[in-house]
Order: sequence, then structure tokens, then C-alpha cells
Amino acid sequence: MIRKSIALLFSGFLLISSCTKNEVKTIEGNTPPPDNTIPSSLQVGFINKAYISILGREPDTDEYNSAKSVLDQAEFSESSRKEVVNQILTNDEFYDREFEIYRNDLLNSTDTIQITDLINTFEFLLTSPAYEAQWPLIEVELTRLQALRDVPTGLKNGTVSLKEMQRRCIDNNFFDQINMGSLNFVLAVFQHLLLRNPTEFELSEGVKIVDGFNGILFLQIAQSKIEFENIFFNSDAYYEGQVKLNFYRFLLRMPNSEETAYYTNMLKANSDYKSFLAEILSGDEYAGLTN
Repeated sequence: MIRKSIALLFSGFLLISSCTKNEVKTIEGNTPPPDNTIPSSLQVGFINKAYISILGREPDTDEYNSAKSVLDQAEFSESSRKEVVNQILTNDEFYDREFEIYRNDLLNSTDTIQITDLINTFEFLLTSPAYEAQWPLIEVELTRLQALRDVPTGLKNGTVSLKEMQRRCIDNNFFDQINMGSLNFVLAVFQHLLLRNPTEFELSEGVKIVDGFNGILFLQIAQSKIEFENIFFNSDAYYEGQVKLNFYRFLLRMPNSEETAYYTNMLKANSDYKSFLAEILSGDEYAGLTN
């Protein structure tokens, strides 16, 4: 009787098991859809990285929340990243940061206090009869220093371009003292702004021009330091140098030939430095979406 009860219980268990068992079937060629979800950490990293590399600081709470909202609404699209970058570039701190970078690089971190002190010194010399014979030269130096001092205000009110800022950073007494002599001047301009040494021809011709003699720079004839600067800052080489400088600064690499040609033409066509930055800073590489 006990055996019969056990048999009935076991058969009931098998019946229940056969009714509740789930069978998994594999469908050939079935591929799960890709997961396009953007990790929140990627967006956070992009926002902080953009603020630090453009303004030299992290975003405050309001700035972070605003940027995060833009990125969330468009699922971290390239257009949303460009919108965030453009918001950062409208901050006046951007101009202060750019001037700081070039003062550090070209003028050995000369600050505005030092610039003002030297201006005061030259203004005093212009009141001293003992220096009357040198007044014309002092006035030239004073004008150049005043132009350098006025860069931050000019950048913010639109009267000074970023290219003009760079020109003023090499056209002053501080840069001349750091790079004494025409040869060192030409070398420094090429090395800092083109990331290369001048060719032997460029160096010899550049020195002649800076010294006031006829020379040829980038296929143009010149015979003064001012003419050297004008030719240099309007050359294809200058715009190409800007592309290389900013690729290295923001992407930690040099551009390839195609990137160099594309962005050089972009900058030369409109001299829109901010649009150029927005292009490379909103790309997948800067956003961390590429390997």
C-alpha cells in the first residue's frame, strides 16, 4: 500500500514537471540589438574635460547641470557636444585663458604687472631730458607694450583677434629680450607658432628681412620686421601651424595630412578660431567614443 502511494506521488510529480517545464529554443541568425546607451560617466568626463581644457577649471554646479541637460536631451550626439563647447567658448574666461597660455609660452610667463611696470618705466624716461635722444625709440617700445597690455580687453570687446593677440605676443620688448638678435627671433617664431624649425632658406631670408634688408618669406618680398610679421601671420604655414598646435593641445597628437589640409583651409577661409575649436572638441575622438 505504501509502495502504491509512493508510485502515485512520483507519477504526479512527473506530470506537474512536464506541464511547467520551459524549453529554450535557439533561433539561428538571431542577433540581439546593439546597446546604444551612453554611459553617464562618459558625459561627465566630457563636460569636465571640456571646461578644464578650454577654461583651465572645472565647471560650477550650474554650468555642469546646463551642459548635462543638453547632452541628455540629444543622447550625447555630436551636435549636442558642439552646443556645450560653444557655450564654454562664449565665456570671457576663454580669452583670459588663451592669453595666459601664450604669455607662458612666448613670454616666459610674463604677467600683466610686469608689463605695466615696464610701461611706467618707459613713460618716466620720456619725461627725462637725459634720454631725449632716445625718445623716438622709447616711444616705439612704449606703443608695443601698450598694445600688449590691452590684449585682454581687446579680445573681449572684439577689437583684437586671437591672431592679433599672438602677433602682439611676439612684437614687444619682452619677446625681444628673451630671443635676442634677429636669428633667435626668427627661430622662436617658427618653433613656437609652427612647431617646426625654419628651413635654411627661410632662416637666412627671415633674418635679412628683420634686419631691414630685402628678403623673401613664403614667396613674398619684405624688408622690415613689421612686414615679416604681416607675411607670417597671413601665410598658409601659419594656419597650418595653428591646426597642429591645437590638435596637439587638445587631442595629444599631430593631425594627419587630410586633417591638416581640411582645417587649414577652414581657418584660412574665415579665421574663425572658435568654430575650428568647436569642430575638433565635439568630435568622437575628443569625446572618448573612439578606441
